[in-house]
Amino acid sequence: MSKHGVQRVFQVIHITALSLWLGAVGMSGIVAATVFPSVGQMQPTLGAYPDYEGDHSLLAAGQIAGKVFLIVDSIQFGAAAIALGSLVTMLIAGYSLNTIPRVLRVITLMATMGLLSWHLFMLMPGMSEDLVLYWDYAQIGDTEQADIHKNSFMALHETAANSLKGLTLGTLISLILAVWTAIGAQSKHAE
Repeated sequence: MSKHGVQRVFQVIHITALSLWLGAVGMSGIVAATVFPSVGQMQPTLGAYPDYEGDHSLLAAGQIAGKVFLIVDSIQFGAAAIALGSLVTMLIAGYSLNTIPRVLRVITLMATMGLLSWHLFMLMPGMSEDLVLYWDYAQIGDTEQADIHKNSFMALHETAANSLKGLTLGTLISLILAVWTAIGAQSKHAE
């Protein structure tokens, strides 16, 4: 296969990975915006937490959203690795950074991956630990300790939400630049 053929194959892989990444991170916000108000309106009392005196709707919605966010973070990690690997492969195969959009494509992807790394490896571990401890203490009926961990988690909630917004925006811009430069490369090659 020619270098141009390799570039085209990995261009498709790259755009597909960015699309998957964008879809996953975008849907996580939609899931949270839907699940928490819906469960809150139901005002549930959960049998698994009979002695917890706090808001059971947060426990129920948090259990659902927590699983969704774990899946989303796994997809983000995999899609980001594929996006980076495919771009590196394109560069090795001779993809040139000879235009501003191509350079911006690389810079935007690197910045978005930096944000993802911070999100996954710096922010989320502590939040996940507080979330699990919140659920564990709620399950044994220790409302005071459960609420300490819930409040610790909630103190970083806005930061996490902003991180996801930044990841959505960065991935969207990366995808737009990837498609734009791919179309430009195709039209030049067709001439």
